[in-house]
Amino acid sequence: MKANGIVAAFAVGSALSLGPSMATAPANGDPAADLTVGRTIDHNPLSDYEGYCTWGAQEQIHAHTGYYIKALTGNAETWVNQAEAAGWTVVGDAEPHSVAVFSSSLVGGVGHVAWVDAVSGRAITITEMNSGYGATAANGYHTSGFHEFDTRTVEAVPGISYILIP
Repeated sequence: MKANGIVAAFAVGSALSLGPSMATAPANGDPAADLTVGRTIDHNPLSDYEGYCTWGAQEQIHAHTGYYIKALTGNAETWVNQAEAAGWTVVGDAEPHSVAVFSSSLVGGVGHVAWVDAVSGRAITITEMNSGYGATAANGYHTSGFHEFDTRTVEAVPGISYILIP
């Protein structure tokens, strides 16, 4: 396990009703201002954790937006609280162009994060890293998919939150 415990676990899925929600960027008091300034950076804040799901999710954010989110630096299960504290919108319904945060109650370990590519009914197509079998504390929560992006479709379930990425 790494020094500050940023690790990943694999995701599983079942069922959750999906619906629309309003996407908004972090608020800073000036609606005309770029709402991501000061909340984003130009490098992956998880550079010491390359290969884990958190590093992979930051890379997916960057690939789709051109920036990384400064606040998202801890274990996957802490991302919802970190995002909300930094002013990012977190919702319970899946939306494309968001980060799915799987709670540790769903996947064990320290949770899991993945990029949401598409949503169709209850099916969510995600791109993730470090997803698969074999993760244990003894092997630093490396799975059969460590340091590999993979895309799959899962069903939304209670226990998944979504950080909206403008």
